[in-house]
Amino acid sequence: MARANRPYHLTPAEESVMTVFWNSKKAMPQADVIKKAEENGKERSIFSIINNLLAKGLIQADGFVRAGKTYARTFSATMSRPEYYAKMVAHTLNDKELVVFKRALKAEVNAADA
Repeated sequence: MARANRPYHLTPAEESVMTVFWNSKKAMPQADVIKKAEENGKERSIFSIINNLLAKGLIQADGFVRAGKTYARTFSATMSRPEYYAKMVAHTLNDKELVVFKRALKAEVNAADA
């Protein structure tokens, strides 16, 4: 499937960066995202990953913060992790599969509560 048809598909690197955003309570400049991603063992090009996430609409540029003598853009997630997974499932499954998925999820939650 083409990337345009799968807006909620994340590569492992994109998911690790999204986890940084989901765990953050505020908008973050790129330097902070790089630092957090490196702590998690990811040393890929954060700039290109951020651009991919912006293009997919999963993060947004919020503003600017002072970074030394210049300013850096800040970014934040446009949706929470549960909202992301709900959208991913809704865009992946057809209507009949969604009904089965809801039943299976409800059964799983009930089993976990028992």
